[in-house]
Amino acid sequence: MNRANVTQGAEPRQDRSRQRRVALLRAAIDLLGETGVKSVTHRAVAERAGVPLASTTYYFGSVRELVEEALKLHVAERVAELESLAEVALHATGASVTQIAERMAAVLVAAPTPTLVAQYQLYLEAGRNAALQPAATEALTAFEGLITRVLTALGAREPEAAAEAFHALFDGFALHRLARPRDPETEAAALFAAMRALFLEQVMDPAARDELHDQLRRPLGGRT
Repeated sequence: MNRANVTQGAEPRQDRSRQRRVALLRAAIDLLGETGVKSVTHRAVAERAGVPLASTTYYFGSVRELVEEALKLHVAERVAELESLAEVALHATGASVTQIAERMAAVLVAAPTPTLVAQYQLYLEAGRNAALQPAATEALTAFEGLITRVLTALGAREPEAAAEAFHALFDGFALHRLARPRDPETEAAALFAAMRALFLEQVMDPAARDELHDQLRRPLGGRT
């Protein structure tokens, strides 16, 4: 048999295998976003993906492995999406730091609810199941790496240290938005104001910043 024909026959099978695996992971993400970690079983995922039950056990030895891999795929796609948007914002001709931050705030507020629910479901489950903590840590590190790159481009003094605070800010707003949806413009404006306050700490003149910190440490006066 011609070696080239063997190779050509193997590649479509490999492609189909990859597509089926990704379909299973996306099905797991959908279930996580809809009804939580407990709903992710081999049978439920196979049914959602429209593949035989044996497929899930072929690709994933356990539900935990399936959940971990689903988290990794979800985060990789979300980071890639945000990286693309950040690149556009950062390289917009004539854009100011304020305009870039406003655009980023609007994008973050527009994240689909199922996307956020699936992500935070996994974070919560990592708090209950130590075996999932490495995957959750990897996810958090990926997001903070992206934030670090954006802050560096915007001139932050200590971008890596600030990235964790910005990430916590974004997650806090997102969690509140899930529980209490608000008008997107109002939400984006509030998020932008909080982002600006954090960023000012990074770009203020050090002497002016230290003087302000000294003022904040002084006892409050005029109270009885």
